[in-house]
Order: sequence, then structure tokens, then C-alpha cells
Amino acid sequence: MDRTLELSLADLAALVGCSVERLRKFRELGLLPEQRELSGPSIVNRLRLILALVEAGTDPELLAEALQGELLSLDFTKHLMVEPVALTRHLPEQVLPDFAVSFERIRRLRNAMGLPELQSGRPMRDDDVELVEIVSEASALGLGDESLARVLRIFGQSMRRTVETMRDLFRGEVEERLLAGGMARSEMLARTAELRLKLQRLGFRTLFLLQRRLLEEAVFDNVVMRLQEILIEADRTMVQGPHPSTVVFADLAGFTVLTQEIGDAPAAERAAEFEALAHEVAVAKGGRLIKALGDGVMLLFGDAPSAAEAAIHLAAGASTLPPARIGLATGVIVPRDGDVFGRTVNMAARICAKARTNEVLVCEVTRAVIENAVPGAFTFAALDPVELKGFSAPVELYQTRALRPIAFGWQTTGDTPAHVSPTM
Repeated sequence: MDRTLELSLADLAALVGCSVERLRKFRELGLLPEQRELSGPSIVNRLRLILALVEAGTDPELLAEALQGELLSLDFTKHLMVEPVALTRHLPEQVLPDFAVSFERIRRLRNAMGLPELQSGRPMRDDDVELVEIVSEASALGLGDESLARVLRIFGQSMRRTVETMRDLFRGEVEERLLAGGMARSEMLARTAELRLKLQRLGFRTLFLLQRRLLEEAVFDNVVMRLQEILIEADRTMVQGPHPSTVVFADLAGFTVLTQEIGDAPAAERAAEFEALAHEVAVAKGGRLIKALGDGVMLLFGDAPSAAEAAIHLAAGASTLPPARIGLATGVIVPRDGDVFGRTVNMAARICAKARTNEVLVCEVTRAVIENAVPGAFTFAALDPVELKGFSAPVELYQTRALRPIAFGWQTTGDTPAHVSPTM
């Protein structure tokens, strides 16, 4: 159906998922415009917002009074979403058999994405129909449900954090600033409507560009690895075996006490600042942030010297942050779903737990790799062997410092960790 044409109440009810009787009641209250104005995606946005308010406990009559008394306006809904999604006339029991997808199967996969269950007898959204089609095509290409659910779970978790970050950015940088300047909330909603769409478009485009860029890197990395495996199997000695990686764990010392002293929200801001610093430091040295761990981070590097330089800079921290403690381990890792696992990861985490504030500790393998690659660039002070949970034999650890300044583009860090304030 062409949604630029005038819509009947029946059309509109089908698009938003409510009864015609309810729409008639909304019209009697003045919540809906005249018939000739029922056209385009803006009316769908407006009605879906009204339904959301009612479902959240707002009395429709009080809402109508607020609109008529100009306490608030819903005119901004024409600029609510760049690509508004409406309901179709298709029911799950009609669509699922066409793609050979069962209710139970789509329930499991939607649950993995963090989406609500499809309800029998209730019309599906446009994007729900397309997701069923995607599931069917992915299965035809050979993906099993367990693998597909694992991928969709990562997609859902990552995308939820992404869109919530976009929302929080708009709240904090746009809405809250206008409200702090004395603007009324109703005026703020109207004034920011078009800006919301512009920022949505920028966000969507940025996500696409980043995904394409990072996917290209991942594809080339994987293909190179497979080609090297072919050469290794052919006994071409110029090709090395699996290259060891260096895992870095870092956390903020005394974070629990800090939370008690300054409160949860300010402490969370400190943790976010530490995560941002860790990401920037890792990227500057050719590594990447694998994941944030509340008051800490896990980083991954392709070579140990770069990991050590990043760790020393991170231990220096920033003047607004509590001191950090950091542990490094080098060896084979097991990558999966954007995360890494294995003995090397476990050892780095255990070493981090043994570190003192502003201290970088490395295992014997990491020390040997660094000294072989860049002899004389770092000092290693041996500690007494320690017991690490999950490891049968005591582990030799070394306190590590750089003997030369470490350049990061925005700043050069000296050889002794001390609180500094990078220019970010």
C-alpha cells in the first residue's frame, strides 16, 4: 500500500495494531485529525506515540485536554524516525510457513536478538517479516540454529548498546542543554524534531561505514590466515605458525570504595573515561579493546612490545582517574564472537589481580618476547613466583617499566608511571 495516499481508519488500525473502535474514540477526543489528514508516515508515528502513552498509564482524556490546552503538542512526531516502521496485514501463522520457519524456532532466534515474541493472530511489523526471510536465507546458506542464535545474540547486544548510546548522546548534548537554558519541554521537543532526524541519518551512515570497514579488515585477516595455513601444510618453512598474541587486563584500583564515596553515577563516569582512554591507547599501538569489564578493560595486541607500551601509558592514567593495575600474558588465544578465550586470557586476568596500583606486571613469556624484539627498551624487575588460580605451578612475574619515552601522538609518556592528563 502507498502510504502517501489517504488512509481509512481500517488502514490506520492495521498499520499501528489497534482496533478501529479505539481510533474512533481517539478521534472523538480530538487525538486524531480529520480523515483528509490521515496520510503519510507522520500519522503512524503520532498514533503509535499516543498508544505508547496510553499503554504507559496516561488517561486518553487527560492527554486530549493537555493537547487542546496547548500544554503539549505532538506536531513533532512527523520528525520522529527517519524510516518509520508500521505493521503489515500479515499474521505470523501466514508468514512463517511460507519460509519453513516454526514458531518455536523464530521464538528462540528473536529471543537471542532481544526482541519480543511474535503473537499468533497479531499483525507483524515490516521488519519482522524481513527478519523471518533473513533467517530462512541464512539457513539455506548452511548456518545452523545454534550458530545463528550466537551471532544474533551478539548483534542484539552490540546494537542495543549502540542505539542507547545514540539516545543518551541526544538527551545529554541536545535536550538537557536546552532544558538547562530554561526552555520548556514541549518547546524543546518541537525545536529538536528535525535535528533528531538529521542525527539519526548521520548515525545510520556512520554505523554502515564502520561495519563495512571493520568487516573488510576481518575478511582480509581471515583469508590471510587461511592462505598461511595452506603454505604451512605444504611445509613452506618461510611461513611461521600461529602468531602469539598479548592480552592485557587493566582495572581501576579501589573502584568499590570510590563508588561508595562519590556515588554510582559519578563512578560510572570515571569507568567510562577509563574505557575511552584504554580504547584510544590500544588503537594508537595497533591493538583493540575487546570488552569493558565495569571498572576494567581487556585489550588485545598482535605484539608484546606494543602491548607493554600501551599498558605503561594506561597505568599512568589521567588526573581524574583512580590508579590502575595491569597484567599482561602472551600466547595462543581462541577467538570467538569478537571475544577471546583460553589459557593466555586467564593468565592475564590473574596477573592483573596480583598487580599493585600503577603497576604493570608481565609473565615470563611476555618478558622474553619483548626482550628478544626490542632489547634494552624495558626493565623487568623479577618478583617472587606466585600462585595463580587455575595454574598448577607458580608463575614468574616481572614489574615492567619503559627505558625510553613512549610516543602516542597526543602525548609522550616517560618511563615512570605517574598520573598525567592526556590531551584527548
